[in-house]
Amino acid sequence: MAVQLACGHEVADEHQTHYCAYLRLDELLRLQPTSDALAHPDERYFITIHQVFELWFAQTIFDLRRLIAAMDADNVGLATWLAQRVARITSLFTPTIELLEMMAPGDFFAFRAHLEPASGSESEQFREIEFLAGLRDPAYRRMLEAPLSDAPGGAVVALWTERLQAAWDARSVNDALTDLLARRGVAARDLYVTVAPQPNPHVDVFLLAEALLDFDERFTVWRAAHARSAERAISAETHGTGHTTGVRYLNAAAARPHFFPALWHARAELD
Repeated sequence: MAVQLACGHEVADEHQTHYCAYLRLDELLRLQPTSDALAHPDERYFITIHQVFELWFAQTIFDLRRLIAAMDADNVGLATWLAQRVARITSLFTPTIELLEMMAPGDFFAFRAHLEPASGSESEQFREIEFLAGLRDPAYRRMLEAPLSDAPGGAVVALWTERLQAAWDARSVNDALTDLLARRGVAARDLYVTVAPQPNPHVDVFLLAEALLDFDERFTVWRAAHARSAERAISAETHGTGHTTGVRYLNAAAARPHFFPALWHARAELD
């Protein structure tokens, strides 16, 4: 006898796996605001884009932790696969942010005030990705730790959280890479000194390093694209909604240090 699931579909067995239930679509789609809750129709578009980002950020964090564990276990094959995957995920960030350019500036400003004082610059998960990958920039940390008092009513806003502290203190992908190279008894430069067609004795770590560089590079490209999309939407003169200087802050973010500096510096040692 057919059984009707909560999503409205009928199945032969109430315990049967169903697409809607498996993906929890009813819960997911209820997260989209209804028309009567919108300050402007494009607000739904804006929210959907940022929710998509947060889902991919969460998956990236999940995979970065797996990547660290694989490298620590000397499972270079799995580590390379995961590094390639996070690089592929990161490659989605730039075209996704460019979707925001399909909002006319006037339409965005029609609801932008409703974003105050939420951060329109970077999410906490985004920063967690940076720290788990290997970014340890003291100036960046000092900026996040500095108390902000431009919130409504003069409230003090803290951008530095316990979650970010945990990510900063945690083992990073760059830490795992450094230790992997040490266990192999090689420096980053050694991965690149072999000239084809000679066989590279460190080819497995070479492929891992190049996958990590893909991730690092695409992240940098995404930061720059974020700044340009924001400038196109609000100009470089408009203050940010998240207690930042807006486009000027995003431009500075695009110049943050690389996650894997030894891999980038290795090129200089080949000259």
